[in-house]
Amino acid sequence: MRSKPYFLTWSDQRSLSVRASSTRGSVTAELVLTLPVVILVMGLMIAAMSLQSTKLQLINVAAMVASAVARGEPTELVDELVATVGEKVAFELEELEDTVCVKLSVAAPLAGFDFGFLELAEKQCARSAGQ
Repeated sequence: MRSKPYFLTWSDQRSLSVRASSTRGSVTAELVLTLPVVILVMGLMIAAMSLQSTKLQLINVAAMVASAVARGEPTELVDELVATVGEKVAFELEELEDTVCVKLSVAAPLAGFDFGFLELAEKQCARSAGQ
């Protein structure tokens, strides 16, 4: 048995268009509500990646400075290495029996703004040469 073709009457078409137009603005409202949250989350992720990059740079430079001090390199070279991290770097040197430890710390801005800072620090040690 074949089904008969169904044709929409004028009242059926009108009720469908009313329903479609009543939900048309809900997508815009959802987008307006979710877009700022998505942008905020992406900004926080980028800020966290920036902090991690700064931390990795501190690890690398602290290890190089500890090795340079342990080898007895000139202080100009050590100052140049420390300056690669940034302008406001705290530098601490600790000499133990046969090791030299260097602690570098820097105040990293939160989310790239100057309203808050997070203190990042790294301590690396190297064996003293020739002792």
